[in-house]
Formats: sequence, C-alpha cells, structure tokens
Amino acid sequence: IKNSIKKRARQSIKMIRRANSKKAQLQIMENVFTIIIIFIILIIAFFFTVVMQKQDQKKIEEESAALNVIKKSQVLSFLPELKCSENNNIDPDCYDILKIEAFIRQINEDNFYYRTLLGNMKFEIVKYDPSPEINSELQRWIVYDNPKPKDMGFTQVQFPILLKDIVSNRAYFGMIFLEVYK
Repeated sequence: IKNSIKKRARQSIKMIRRANSKKAQLQIMENVFTIIIIFIILIIAFFFTVVMQKQDQKKIEEESAALNVIKKSQVLSFLPELKCSENNNIDPDCYDILKIEAFIRQINEDNFYYRTLLGNMKFEIVKYDPSPEINSELQRWIVYDNPKPKDMGFTQVQFPILLKDIVSNRAYFGMIFLEVYK
C-alpha cells in the first residue's frame, strides 16, 4: 500500500509540475506577445511622428520660399536704377525703358553687387502693345538671370507695370516676370 501511495504521490507531483510548467510557458508567451505588441505600437508612433515632422518641414520650406519671393519682389520695387523719375519724384509702378537697357548693360559689365542683392532669380520685363484690339508682345528684356547650379525648380510671380519710353513719349503696358530659384 505504501508503494502504491508513493507511486500516486509521485505521479501527482509530476502532474503538478507539468501543469506548473505549462502555466509558466503560457505566462512567458503572454509576456513575449505583450512586449511585441508594445514594440509594434512604438514603431507605429515613431513613423507617425516622422511623417508629421516631414509635413511640418515642407510647410516651413514653402513659407520660406514664399517669403523669399516677396523679398525679391520688394527689392525690385525699390531699385531706382529702373524707375521712372520726374523732377526727382520716383513713380513706384513705372519703369523707364532707357534705364532698363542701361541696367542690362551695367549688369553684364559688373554683376557682383547685383548678384549679392538679387541672388538666384530670373527677372524679365515684357512690353505689350497698349491698344485694346492688339494685345501682343512687342519686346522682352531678360534683365537679370542667375540660376542655381543645381536646378530644384522655381517660384514664379508676375505683376503689371507701366513702361515709359522717354524718347517717343509713349507709355506701354508691361509685365514683370520674376522667377526665384529654389
């Protein structure tokens, strides 16, 4: 009887050990899956923050490019080398054709000052026929063109101006095309 009790005791101890080891294995598996899920959540959160930061960076770059275009157009608006003047009064939206041509020659001779002032941009002035029936381009001046070595695109702005020809005493409708390279 003692042997049978001992056998049964041993068997029940083995069964208890097996049950405990299965419980331990289940707990280990639960812990491993919990850690894996936490890592997956952290990876998703990391990618989400990276995407959000890239979007914010693009937004900041676009705002900076827009401000750069505004800055360049303001510089052009205040260049007295191109403006019409009458009795030392400068008209802000009027450009003198003779001064434009002289300015182009000046830039071709010595463009270091204007390269630092204007930077990487293209500045064109187009003269149109003033008659309402014929709205054709009469003349185009590429006043300044300094592209970046690496072409990354550009932002273009255009605005209307008045062009005066002092020699013939005529006024023309004109457009300034400003391309600021990125």
